[in-house]
Amino acid sequence: MENYAKVILYAYPLLKTVGDDYAEHIRNKAVLSYNSPLTTERLAEYLTQEIVCKNALEWLKTTVESLMDRLTEEERTLLDIRYFGKTKKLRDFLKRQAEKRKSGGTGCSERMYFRRQQRLADKFGAMLFYAGVTQKVYDEQFAELDIFRKIHRFVEAGKDKKISADERRLLGADGD
Repeated sequence: MENYAKVILYAYPLLKTVGDDYAEHIRNKAVLSYNSPLTTERLAEYLTQEIVCKNALEWLKTTVESLMDRLTEEERTLLDIRYFGKTKKLRDFLKRQAEKRKSGGTGCSERMYFRRQQRLADKFGAMLFYAGVTQKVYDEQFAELDIFRKIHRFVEAGKDKKISADERRLLGADGD
């Protein structure tokens, strides 16, 4: 999976409200324009840039949501666990997998859990690419925004590859 796809997944919870936040910011800047140190022309350019950014973020949010709708419930649960920090879902997921193993089905061991996570990450990265969210689009429209820059540093440092403390505790794993 490309790093930009991981960054988008980690940022997704923030995208849920960012459109409203941007709209409020734009409205406030416009209303308070009489008190701005910027010239009218420069303020108009700034507001236009902010509107373009808001629209791009809303497009990204809608695209990610439409792709998530195509995933199975188990795949959405795995994304929730890994990228959105929903540890209760991990507990429930592991309980269901243990029940499957006990009833003679194919449950999910720790190793299988991480393989599934990797396959799902690769699948979602490909889905993003084919939906038009490519590395180039990411770099041009999102990479310089604060929320993405911070997450990108986290991913580039490899910190996303380590299992979280909650995953480690629930899986009973000893290492990364």
